[in-house]
Amino acid sequence: MKRVFLLIFVISTLAVASQLEIFSSSGEWAFFENPARLLSMNKQGVMGSYQVFSGEGESLGTFLVGLFQTPAPNIAGVLYLKRSTLTESSYRTTIEYDAAFSPEESLNVGAGVSFTMDQEERKEIDLHGGVSGYLFKDVGFGASVRDFTLWSQKGNYMGGTYLLKLFYDSSRKNRFSYSLVFDQEVLENRIDFAIGSEQKAGLGVSMLSNTKTKESAVKISLGFYATVNNVSVGFSTFIISSPVSSDPFSEYYYTQGTGIRFAVRW
Repeated sequence: MKRVFLLIFVISTLAVASQLEIFSSSGEWAFFENPARLLSMNKQGVMGSYQVFSGEGESLGTFLVGLFQTPAPNIAGVLYLKRSTLTESSYRTTIEYDAAFSPEESLNVGAGVSFTMDQEERKEIDLHGGVSGYLFKDVGFGASVRDFTLWSQKGNYMGGTYLLKLFYDSSRKNRFSYSLVFDQEVLENRIDFAIGSEQKAGLGVSMLSNTKTKESAVKISLGFYATVNNVSVGFSTFIISSPVSSDPFSEYYYTQGTGIRFAVRW
């Protein structure tokens, strides 16, 4: 009965970053999609990443560095700094802290807060939250919201990016998932396949649509993630058939992207 209640809760809230399942299911990177996934980490360490999105003569570069704390019984956290740059005169700097705990074996809950400032020193405070767990032995779920604006000097409130996910873990450590991701402009329906355990390969296929202009596009994502001892390195790339967002700080504004990431634990 409790599992049925959890499923109803997830579907009713529809509560992120769009990333491949090989990262969403892999320790320190999972919290980008859902802060409740922080509990999949097993050691403390540092992480870093750099992504470049490009299209039609424009590009967006994002650099990130973070520290994830030693997971204590039923609780874990991460602190990171992110800088997204369009040009020398157009950028955003964000500092964020997320934490997660497990009230019971089959359920994780996470929440976080971030502070962002742009090139004009306009400030913004956003909230993040999510839940994840298993409905059955190999079938799990996730629901999250990121960048829900609590306060902003830009005058923009609420908003946010929402995600609903169902996934299946096979006995061979392979994973299949379906995700619904949406914000105030773009809706993404994504199917993900992930193969492997320590060394993972992933493929994602998405249907994108702009809920205002009704424009649509197809997105294909590929990635690889490898772990040797306490060091992990990942690579990902995507192409989109046509832009579907008007926000230059959104990946949906561009037609291609490439990123690298690493993590070192101790």
